[in-house]
Amino acid sequence: MRERMSLNEGWSFYPDITDYLSIRNRLDKMDKEVVDIPHTVRMLPYHYFNEEEYQFKSLYRKEVFIDERFNDKAIFLKFEGVANMAIVYINGIESFYSESPFLPFCKEISKELNFGELNTIEVVVDSREIEWIPPFGGVVDFLTYGGIYREVSLSVRSRYFIQNIFAFSGDVLKEEKSLTVQTTLSANHGGSIVYKLYKGSDWNSLGSPVFSSIRNVEDKRIRNTLKISGVELWDIYAPNLYTLEVTLVDKNGHAVDQKLETIGFREAIFKEDGFYLNGVRVKLTGLNRHQCYPYVGYAMPKSMQILDADILKKELGVNMVRTSHYPQSKHFLRRCDEIGLLVFEEIPGWQHIGDEHFKENSKDNLKKMLKRDRNHPSIVIWGVRINESQDDHVFYTELNKIAHIYDESRQTGGVRNFAGSEFLEDVYTYNDFIHKGDNEALSGPNHILTKKAPYLVTEFNGHMFPTKSSDPEDRRTEHALRHARVLDHIMKDKKISGAIGWCMSDYNTHGDFGSGDRVCYHGVLDMFRQRKLASYVYRTQKEEKPELQISSAMNIGDHSGGNLGMIYAFTNCDYVELYKDDKFVRRFSGDRKDGLKHPPIAVHDLIGDLLITEEGFSKTDSRKTKMVIRSAAEHGLNLPLVHKITMGMILMKYRMKMSDAIALFSKYYAGWGKGQSTYTFKGFIKDREVIAVTRGKSVEKKLEIVPSSTELLVEETYDVAMVSLRARDEHGQTLVYSSEVIHLVTEGDISILGPRTFPLRGGQSAFYVRSGKEEGEAKVRIISDTMGEEEVVFDIRDAQCPRL
Repeated sequence: MRERMSLNEGWSFYPDITDYLSIRNRLDKMDKEVVDIPHTVRMLPYHYFNEEEYQFKSLYRKEVFIDERFNDKAIFLKFEGVANMAIVYINGIESFYSESPFLPFCKEISKELNFGELNTIEVVVDSREIEWIPPFGGVVDFLTYGGIYREVSLSVRSRYFIQNIFAFSGDVLKEEKSLTVQTTLSANHGGSIVYKLYKGSDWNSLGSPVFSSIRNVEDKRIRNTLKISGVELWDIYAPNLYTLEVTLVDKNGHAVDQKLETIGFREAIFKEDGFYLNGVRVKLTGLNRHQCYPYVGYAMPKSMQILDADILKKELGVNMVRTSHYPQSKHFLRRCDEIGLLVFEEIPGWQHIGDEHFKENSKDNLKKMLKRDRNHPSIVIWGVRINESQDDHVFYTELNKIAHIYDESRQTGGVRNFAGSEFLEDVYTYNDFIHKGDNEALSGPNHILTKKAPYLVTEFNGHMFPTKSSDPEDRRTEHALRHARVLDHIMKDKKISGAIGWCMSDYNTHGDFGSGDRVCYHGVLDMFRQRKLASYVYRTQKEEKPELQISSAMNIGDHSGGNLGMIYAFTNCDYVELYKDDKFVRRFSGDRKDGLKHPPIAVHDLIGDLLITEEGFSKTDSRKTKMVIRSAAEHGLNLPLVHKITMGMILMKYRMKMSDAIALFSKYYAGWGKGQSTYTFKGFIKDREVIAVTRGKSVEKKLEIVPSSTELLVEETYDVAMVSLRARDEHGQTLVYSSEVIHLVTEGDISILGPRTFPLRGGQSAFYVRSGKEEGEAKVRIISDTMGEEEVVFDIRDAQCPRL
């Protein structure tokens, strides 16, 4: 009934054109590049570039043969995403355009095609920041890059077809649940609609339906409420999905069209005392996500979108993501459905509200976002306000109204960053950057709200404490602790539904933001999705497997005066035992109370009872001596008077000289000039050792290589795998100050997205391997000067999707 053909291969790309009409007749004399979609108009360096490098007009051109058998069909051309403005020409005649960089646009082009011939599709892409297109017109703290960066396809349908389906559940806590299905048809030619519901979301292997029903077509827009029993609920732990099949049957009994939607049965409600999923209160902990990647910007295929969702839920353990600050890939959202990751999706924008043209584009963005994504069970709230913008009563009243017209099943929010903002939505969503390290973690909702309302924190930290993977140890530790303090706070405050941290990963930005190098180092991961210490605050709230990360490398030379300061164990273990040179020091546990289930554990004593067992000190003198040693670590020989007196008394009692005291300090704390001690941290769950981490003298190093996949599956587009690199010592510790240069050599039909020679940053990095079109084996050799050479082998397979 329907045929879908991808148009992602073999586009001719003409960069930096001036005007389409002036060059259309001399394209054969112009330089071009043959490219595949997803595509970016300009590959960028990792950092230190000019964002104007990609802001120009370009032309994409492709010839497509249209079979004569489609002559009586409705043929639609669809673009999933083009940044920033696009004008589409069919056979040299302007057909349609888009002023939304983040949402699909589509048109029936049947009457513009020549059947049985080659037809030319041309797209003029304007990657400049045009003031009437959200998020532009003011300053913007992210880049939008440019190009046809999401898939392109042709859809062939009968003339009488299903335009759109919206299905939402009700009475989900009862045995008999309701499913309301709104179906929009291309016309009203009578006939009937057949509904079938299948368990699962794999459209290629549907079994027998669990429910079916048939209803007459009496209007172009049809609304039916079905009563269904025996279905399982969708939630974050068991994301049960169903496939709704809607078949349009004409008056003669012939099935003329069929459309499938993946849905879930669930109830999601924000209340004044928190967020409830299927009647159970769930504290929301999440991260904001930008859809950008090093070098290629937005131009990444399905596999990388899926990987980001998996990183958020399976590695970091969050239960919510905010698509900051725009709608994101359908593949990302579908994966959120599959793994049970809740989504806050919002319209494009950043602080600025433009003129009427801008506002009309915002309304259009909202409508497109709602129509595209409202069947996703993972989406629990719509963002209907431009992020951090000023109040605009008329504009935001209208946007909120649009959201409720197009989707009566979800609540709305509007992200702001100032107290007392006019509240027009259902949930008060607020970016709270009050925490500076030594003050309260979050504002009290009563200080922000103008009236009682559900309350959700949508950003925290971020620009308040940017942190690189290669920063000094104390900064990386404080970065992690700031995230921990906020998460601990929300767990204790029942009025806060949850908090979404800024942000998942570092990202490129404009020159007016970031660290001067076109990068915002705000993520708990770096731009390559490699872990910073702060990521372990989130990882350790999961309980699938033991986690233990120590904040310090235990190298005194990395700290002022050799003072290691407070050390933290980020772990999901019940307690941690410390051993120094295989000698037991002390057991440490966290202060859980009503906050984080697994808070960071402060390791505040590196001596324990060793002064008693090794030096023969009494328990009281051991305690006093440790106090003096800590003071010496901070003040050197200029001890406070009380500590000088205490030290003198200890020296007299044990008949020790000043040189003995210095030796004692060196042995148990600093260790200057001595053989470096080895510290072992052992994690215990239910009094059983489950994990251990060692910190000590490092004499070896090796390059750890972890590919996201060694299978490259060519489906509608090329495929990409991420290969993570990390320099580690013999204890498994990341060598965070390593900037060793890596060189890549490829064999077979693969390529590297980005440079083939690059340094490690913070002891780690990654690279992206793109498949070609030939099936078979391909290899990447990874070469470093001091860590040798390794090889990763990839298997390229073709999924046999129809492609034009």
